[in-house]
Amino acid sequence: MHDIDRPDPSPRFANSSTAASALAEAEALVARLLPLSTPADNASPDLQEHLASAWFRQVEALDALGRTAEVVAVADALCAHFEPGARDVLAPVFAPVAAWPWIARAQCEKARALAATGRAEAALGLLREVQRRFEQAQSPALREWIVAAGLEEARLRAAGGATFARVDMVRHCEGLARRFGGDDWPATRVLVARVRAAQARMLAELDYHDEALKQYAALHDDLQAADEPALKAQAADALHAHARLLETLGRNEEARALLRTLIDAHADAAEPDRRQTLALARTDLALALQRDLLRGAQDEDLEERLLAACDAVLDQHADSEDATVLRCVNRILRVKAQLLRDRDAEPDDEDRADELAEWQWSRYAGHPDAQVRKELLLAMLDQLVPLDDPARELVGYRRLLDRFGDDRSALLQPQLARTRLLEAWALRALDRGDEALSALSELDALHAESADAYTRLQCVHGRIERARILEARGDVEGALRALEGWTEARGAEDTALRRAIARAMDLRCDILQAQAPAAHPRPDGKDEEGRAIEVAVTEAEHRFAAAVDALVARFAKDPVEDLRTIAVKAQYALAAHWRGRLQFQRAVDAYAALVQAFAADTCGEVEGVVASAYLNQAYALMMLLGREADALPVYDALLARFPNATGAAMRDTLAKAAASRLTCLNRLQRQGAAVSYGDQYEDLTLAQRDAIDATIERGRVLAVEGKHREAIACYDEVLQAHVESLHPELRRHCLDAMVRKGYSLGCLSQREAALAVNDEVIARYGNELSTSAEKDVALAMSNRAVQLDKLGRRDEELQTYDAIIVRWARSDVAYLRERVANARYCKAITIADTDLDAALALYGHVIDTCLHASEVALRTYAAKSSVNRGVRLRKAGRYEEAVACCEALVEACGEEADKGIAAQVVKARIGLARSYGHVGQVERQVETLELLLALPAGKIDEGLRTELRAEYQQLRPSPLVKAARALGALFAPKK
Repeated sequence: MHDIDRPDPSPRFANSSTAASALAEAEALVARLLPLSTPADNASPDLQEHLASAWFRQVEALDALGRTAEVVAVADALCAHFEPGARDVLAPVFAPVAAWPWIARAQCEKARALAATGRAEAALGLLREVQRRFEQAQSPALREWIVAAGLEEARLRAAGGATFARVDMVRHCEGLARRFGGDDWPATRVLVARVRAAQARMLAELDYHDEALKQYAALHDDLQAADEPALKAQAADALHAHARLLETLGRNEEARALLRTLIDAHADAAEPDRRQTLALARTDLALALQRDLLRGAQDEDLEERLLAACDAVLDQHADSEDATVLRCVNRILRVKAQLLRDRDAEPDDEDRADELAEWQWSRYAGHPDAQVRKELLLAMLDQLVPLDDPARELVGYRRLLDRFGDDRSALLQPQLARTRLLEAWALRALDRGDEALSALSELDALHAESADAYTRLQCVHGRIERARILEARGDVEGALRALEGWTEARGAEDTALRRAIARAMDLRCDILQAQAPAAHPRPDGKDEEGRAIEVAVTEAEHRFAAAVDALVARFAKDPVEDLRTIAVKAQYALAAHWRGRLQFQRAVDAYAALVQAFAADTCGEVEGVVASAYLNQAYALMMLLGREADALPVYDALLARFPNATGAAMRDTLAKAAASRLTCLNRLQRQGAAVSYGDQYEDLTLAQRDAIDATIERGRVLAVEGKHREAIACYDEVLQAHVESLHPELRRHCLDAMVRKGYSLGCLSQREAALAVNDEVIARYGNELSTSAEKDVALAMSNRAVQLDKLGRRDEELQTYDAIIVRWARSDVAYLRERVANARYCKAITIADTDLDAALALYGHVIDTCLHASEVALRTYAAKSSVNRGVRLRKAGRYEEAVACCEALVEACGEEADKGIAAQVVKARIGLARSYGHVGQVERQVETLELLLALPAGKIDEGLRTELRAEYQQLRPSPLVKAARALGALFAPKK
């Protein structure tokens, strides 16, 4: 949350050249003074002090130049000079008392250098010995370095140890504060304040948040009235740390109140440390407002307040030369530019954002601080990425790489890797594939071995991009090689990196699948004579299967749901491929492997795929391999695995499974197997089942012939015998008979009786979990609505439509989707006169969901909805909308072969002919009328044809106009 903070340690030199000059001067001074001060006992105190100061100046310069390892030698040289008789820090103190503070400081500097070069244990040993050796010291100058050693020990042990180490260091800091808290030495007082702050920070890290807050508050209260600038700075730091901890705990308003208090109290500060704290506090306030904006907080003034907060940082700190402050300034420049681009409230907001970015570039592109350069790089990417103009983006990315491409700062590498990836994407968008591949090669060469997860993420994206380019060029093996080698564990804790690796492995599966043969045109695996078709497995298919196996092995147990989803879908695609290739046993095995790997997964999307795998495995066993006995336990396992499913898609799957399970039992029974529909049910022989089928079929034939009373008698024969049975097969037959009876009663205009039968269907079978049952119940509900319409019971009719829509709106069963489309269409007709907007919305929903469906029945409802919607819009005088609606239908279905849909297209063209004139498109009106009048007999009612001809005659151009048009076409410029 807070990635901008003070550098540690604070830089003492403006730049590396200044530090190098200081080092050279210090080395020269040591070389000149050392002979004059040897032996140390004979040298004057002033000479000794000058020599010690020169050595410490060397230390500071070496730190600034990144040559920290050399600090050890300098510290050893100082100690050897002032204490030549001591072999190490453990030896008795031989040096003069005046030299003790220098020796203690040198040992602290040496310890810090050892820690920085990876020798933490040696550093800790040295720090402990400094504290032990000088523990009885009374000199204020020496006690300062005892506290410094203790503080550095706490920092090192807390950073490198487990929880118990932090607990020990909390006590250690408490002891230091108690022991040295009464010292008046200014430097010691500052160090004690830092010790107390470190103690509070460690308490927060240990989740002792209340104690940490109390510590920060006490530290601030103790120091806020101090006169010394350094102590004022510590008071401000304590208040700032207190606010940040509150924000981390979600106590945002309290945190912001403290930040405002800090800013008000220290607004006039001039010294660098407090100016740093002010910049950080103002930046934190601005970033907090930005987070509110990104979260969609409901605040009309939020953008203006954020803009003001950004300006407060820039107005107060943009002229600073302090690295910490400039980190804040550059972050806020990014935030302000993003706000201007996103809000686009004023015509020049985009231009202002670009000007801000260019000013930032011109001012900070050469700044020595790596984090300042990082913020600048991010700001430039913020400007370039949204352009959606590959040519302009490419110029920008190359400017960044020209400036920063050779920068080896670790902070910049993640975004430099991203910039190289973006450069490649822009080149590909410009069809400059060779250059894109070169850019991707550079990305890989410079960053593939990085230990940073985000940097490696860019490399994985780069490999994916390379693979796509090569695949498009036909270099399949090159594409596959690009996608190898990303399954290692390095970076495995980073979700985004794992997701990219999963995508890369999934793309490898897709490429290999594309190389495999397509599905066989005979999906049942039989030729025209009913013989099994033999199909050989290709090498590409073996490689495809191996790639899927690797993906599933890598991600089947991943803690992130969408990664497991990628894996389960890949396994499902492999099983579907084997089925399409007539490798039915391989398909069954692949479905079984999917179930085994993911059966216990509780992710909703994964569960849906698992359920489908169960269902398809059972189907392949029963219908494709003829192994009903093996299919039955798979259906049972599916129904047992998801007994309480409530989602529409899952209920569809379970309903299909229940219906198919019944089919499986029936097939086994017909094969002569002893089957049990359940111990609780009566016996049902095959002969009894066939007799019931025959009776219902006889009723169906009679109904088709219009003999509905005789048909009802057949249905009643079945119902009277078996309607109370709980046997699943008998319930299926009775449901079929009851729905057919309700339909026949309606045909006889026995409305109330038909309504009663349909209500009984819904009551008896409405909760049946079977696709065939759901289809019949949906039909009964539709028939119920028809009868209610005939009876004029509008409220009940509308409630029935709503019940259908709510229950099956998300079903993927085509027939149930048809019932939903019918319900919306009929409801729109019913309410059009009383609630036009709602009716138009219903028609629109049918059009949006069904116009491009593969099922003719669904497209028919969309076509009818388009025509009705156009009529209603035309009657309301909304001609432009009517035209758009009918044109969409004509464009989608103008060449439709189905007669029902073609008839609706004719009606849509009639609507267009009568709407074009109202929107000033007379020529199109004439063209449409000519098209309609040219239709053959039977395609349009002759009375309507007469009306259209009369309309056409009124619009038809005169011979003179026709001649003028022809002449104009003749001399028109050629394209």
